[in-house]
Amino acid sequence: MPNLLDDASLPTDASGLLADLADLENRLSACQDEIQRLMAAEDPARGIVHSGPIHEAKQLLMMLRYQKELRVVRLNRLRQEN
Repeated sequence: MPNLLDDASLPTDASGLLADLADLENRLSACQDEIQRLMAAEDPARGIVHSGPIHEAKQLLMMLRYQKELRVVRLNRLRQEN
């Protein structure tokens, strides 16, 4: 997958966009699972907190959602043009 922060590297064909979307779905699912795992492992009473990693994972989750939306919009635009 290309650099997710480089919009210029987005695929310009439907098959490339669909492949990216499938990869993003997998990464989104893994990120959500990691957030849930970290939150479940916390025990503030014993001083076990994972606020830093949870915050980083949530930031990644938002970035992945944004990148997914970019690809959906581009895919819809391609479909309208044809």
